[in-house]
Amino acid sequence: PQHSIEDKFIGDPFLYKFFIQSQASYSCPSRYIVLKDETNHTVDDLQNIANLASSGFQRATKIVEIATPTYYANLVATRAKKWDM
Repeated sequence: PQHSIEDKFIGDPFLYKFFIQSQASYSCPSRYIVLKDETNHTVDDLQNIANLASSGFQRATKIVEIATPTYYANLVATRAKKWDM
């Protein structure tokens, strides 16, 4: 279902990661890994921020599968590659 968060699985005990299913029709959830948390947010806050970040992409009329800053970074990298920067 849309906006599902899965964080109860066996994994690395020293690395916090979770999956978010942000779209209703998209079958592949996005994986998020917290490398370092200097903000002291709770686990639920981090998941909520990541989930909300997928709804701010201005080029789409619906929620996208990954966080909006990732899409914009990809656009910048694609343009930089085109112009050989």
